Amino acid sequence: MADSPKKLGDYRHWYHFLRRSETVPGGPLYINIEPTNACNLKCSVCSTDGTRRRGYMDLDLFRRLVDEARDSGVQKIALFLAGEPLLHKDIAYMVRYVVERGMEARIRTNATMLTPEKSEALLDAGLDFLGISFDGDNKQDYEAIRVGADYDHVLENVFNFLRLKKQKGLAKPFVSLQMIKLVENPKQGIDSRFVEQFAGLPIDEFSPINPHNWRGEKDDIEQRERGRNYFPCQFLWSALSVAWDGKVVCCADLNGQHALGDVTKQTLEEIWNGEPFRRHRRLLKEGRNRDLSLCADCHAVWYYGNPRLFILSHLPPFEQLKKGFRRIHRPRQTYMELLQKTEEESRREADLKEIEA
Repeated sequence: MADSPKKLGDYRHWYHFLRRSETVPGGPLYINIEPTNACNLKCSVCSTDGTRRRGYMDLDLFRRLVDEARDSGVQKIALFLAGEPLLHKDIAYMVRYVVERGMEARIRTNATMLTPEKSEALLDAGLDFLGISFDGDNKQDYEAIRVGADYDHVLENVFNFLRLKKQKGLAKPFVSLQMIKLVENPKQGIDSRFVEQFAGLPIDEFSPINPHNWRGEKDDIEQRERGRNYFPCQFLWSALSVAWDGKVVCCADLNGQHALGDVTKQTLEEIWNGEPFRRHRRLLKEGRNRDLSLCADCHAVWYYGNPRLFILSHLPPFEQLKKGFRRIHRPRQTYMELLQKTEEESRREADLKEIEA
């Protein structure tokens, strides 16, 4: 069977990433569109410092941006960056607009505002992916990180969303519950008692991670040791992020300090292969991340493994060989066993997620 357009797009991205192409034809694979940078929480692991003007994306700008994205071959649109996307009153409309134009619509939320009404609207709009940032498997840890949120209330919001998804008999959205585990926390896995509460509910993934260093801007919490191997960050070869006011930024630049373009004045294609993007690709290719204030202190250019080997393992025929080898040689693990990762396994998984994003 022929590879899907999505898979072919992945191959194209990996090809230019491995070649370190300064110009990448065909546009990005995915974009972040920020509905708003306003947020109702003050999370201890977030780098936002309040210096960026708060606002909400205009729907005319949004529609033009989505239409350009479709014409450029974009596959996924993530409706989040900084801020809480559910604060935008038209978020369900935004999801539907993306889906109706043939692209995957994704949201990551703190779920404080995931009311029954918004849950139904998002499900009916055809949302493809819902990431829930739920940073703690107990009330004390959760509320220490998610400052301003109530553990029990938000957990009930999540349960209600999953019950409604099940009641409607929907296969999507794919639901991922991401949980930040502080480096100093002796328990890096998610407590099995927390996971057991979701028995019988349509949740697809539990993902424990350590905090990001946000380009070095977040220096008041302990960070996991950076990887040992330098490799260019894949973001500049696969994606771009558009803030609510049209400024194009890096997904780790939540304070908008380094604009790479402006969609109110340029097209996506002009920005994608414009001089700022080409310069960043060129210097990262040369290992000169220290010459880029955007990238100088970011952990995303340091890996524990070898990204080339990971990418090659996902190309045919190696992907099929790998799957067959796993079926024959790796014993089946229980769901709970898969959640209990060692620290080194968690680090390797974080590297892979950065490549696959």
